[in-house]
Amino acid sequence: MKLGVRRAVVALAALAVAGCGPRPAEQAEICAIFALPAVPGDTQVGDAADLAWARARERALFKSGVIYGPPWQVMGHGRSWGRCPVRPEPVEHLLISRDGAYAMIKGGRRANGHPVSFGACYYEKGEAGWHVRACRRTLHDPAPLVGLKR
Repeated sequence: MKLGVRRAVVALAALAVAGCGPRPAEQAEICAIFALPAVPGDTQVGDAADLAWARARERALFKSGVIYGPPWQVMGHGRSWGRCPVRPEPVEHLLISRDGAYAMIKGGRRANGHPVSFGACYYEKGEAGWHVRACRRTLHDPAPLVGLKR
């Protein structure tokens, strides 16, 4: 009897996690962003104008964007980013604007539990789809783009 109860609990848990995944259109947008050639913490792209654009969008994303994370972290905060055939390994979070016009991924590589790179990549959606607008490394930055409110 115990084995049957355990199987039922595992089956219900699997269904619950599967039900937390993004809708098909939302999943397609997420996978399109992940497929672009940018790795947070390792890629640096963009000029001063691109970084200013990113600064303004980052603030807006933290205020009202939709936060996505790995399916096993869904209980923390945000939504599951589901399953994509390609995803840069060090991605920890994805934020997409409510209107779907821009997005940001944050993350970095670790070695022996310590960060060796960290950064963010910013994306803009145009008529031809998503493209990388800027990427910056932030592991050793004295202050992030978004500061704490006092």
